[in-house]
Amino acid sequence: MDRRMSESDENRLPGLYGNTALSSRITQFQEKADQHKEKQKLNPFSGSFDAVSAAKQKLNKEDSNYGRPVEGSKTEQRGKQAAQLLFNEIKLLCEIIKKHGVDAGEGRTTMTFKELFELYKVISNKVVGLLIRARKHRLVDFEGEMLYQGRDDKIVITLLRELHEKDIEEFAKTKE
Repeated sequence: MDRRMSESDENRLPGLYGNTALSSRITQFQEKADQHKEKQKLNPFSGSFDAVSAAKQKLNKEDSNYGRPVEGSKTEQRGKQAAQLLFNEIKLLCEIIKKHGVDAGEGRTTMTFKELFELYKVISNKVVGLLIRARKHRLVDFEGEMLYQGRDDKIVITLLRELHEKDIEEFAKTKE
């Protein structure tokens, strides 16, 4: 049974118990509840999931928001926080290479994988993943697809450029 009042009932009453402000808040709450119910019909992890409604919603791969969280959502906020954390870790990695590496001229600094691994492992155990991500952003370069401790100790890591705070925007936009 639907407990909502019809618009004609609402117009006849001066407001819930004579309070129009409370009545408008109740209406506002009901609208939010209805919106939430509709969103849950599209959520496959919800008990209210409706496959028919979800199938009707057409997704366009050309849409700039395709594959991205809803703007202003908690998911978007968590993604931005994760991008900021990753940015900070890669920035620290670049700073370590710059500080402890050898100047190779032309604004480049080099360091062997073993040296970098020994310095950075105290800070984080993600050095290889960070190097791969930094290479994707053209911050560092090294030979091979993957680096393994022991086998690739003599591989030279080259810092191509430093990472600056202004780079965070471009960094966060890049899709995996």
